[in-house]
Amino acid sequence: MKIKSIWFHIGFWIIYTAIFTVVEASYKGKYTEALAFELMNMPMRLIVVYFNYFVLLPRFLLQGKTAKYFTYTLLTLIVAGFIQRLANYKILSMFYSDLYDFGVWLPYKFLQTSMIIASPLILIIGISVIWKVAELQKRAKTLENEKLQSELKYLKSQINPHFLFNTLNNIYGLSLENSKKTPELILKLSDFLSFSLYESTQKFILLEKEINLLNDFIDLEKSRFDDRVAVEVSIPENINQISIPPLILVPFVENAFKHSLKNETRIAHIFVKLEVVDGQLIYEVKNSKPDQTIEDSSPRGIGLENIKKRLNILYDDQYELQIEDEDKLYSIVLKINV
Repeated sequence: MKIKSIWFHIGFWIIYTAIFTVVEASYKGKYTEALAFELMNMPMRLIVVYFNYFVLLPRFLLQGKTAKYFTYTLLTLIVAGFIQRLANYKILSMFYSDLYDFGVWLPYKFLQTSMIIASPLILIIGISVIWKVAELQKRAKTLENEKLQSELKYLKSQINPHFLFNTLNNIYGLSLENSKKTPELILKLSDFLSFSLYESTQKFILLEKEINLLNDFIDLEKSRFDDRVAVEVSIPENINQISIPPLILVPFVENAFKHSLKNETRIAHIFVKLEVVDGQLIYEVKNSKPDQTIEDSSPRGIGLENIKKRLNILYDDQYELQIEDEDKLYSIVLKINV
């Protein structure tokens, strides 16, 4: 046992003996006799308690074998009560030669002695079980937190390559056309990679940094699609020192560009709005939908699914995500308590 546990048990027996000595003396009137009685019962109590503590408890109760545990505990108490009753009589006979039998062999006398032995067992096993349950709950909480952190890292590792893949495709398309916009896109991609390396590894970042990334992403997409898309952005210039998880805002806009422009021959429309009202961040993204959609086998919604999982892990019930998929319009509204 650990040193702390040893001192706990020593302290328990000292306090237990002192309390029951006082209780015994309260109706017998003699503290010396009461203490002698407690000390006389001490060895058997120690044997029963620690046989239960080191053998029966871990082998049966903590293994879920409750019936066996209580059966063996009851048998132990019956045997211990029988032995202790006879031992008490023999010890007292040594000091009092004229000691009478007083029904030493009566069954209820043995039962009474068993209950005296059982009192410290009930206390110490009860305390030990509560202590053990508290430790298991603490360990389970630690493991849960480690699992959540591992899942968050995994989800982030999926998000970064996803964005990088789309952006490289944009640059590749423009480079084939020898577009003058290519250097600008490469520079913005460099900024994004810098963000991925130094900012996205953090659990939370300043909202201002996430907004800068969002604006860079919108510029990248607008440069690629030119006059095929009309984007309206409504974000206040001055944002309070609010922190949010990295790469939370961008995937919704990325999804809007992807699905509003797919198979669209007309001008697509995207609306992005962000505001902070009464301690709540409200983020809204809307995009028009093409008149005709063609089913394809390419993966869809990777970013959105990851964001939903991350929000569930980080915010639990402290956020609200509303998604509306209409014939001509797709919209999301994200509300986070900040």
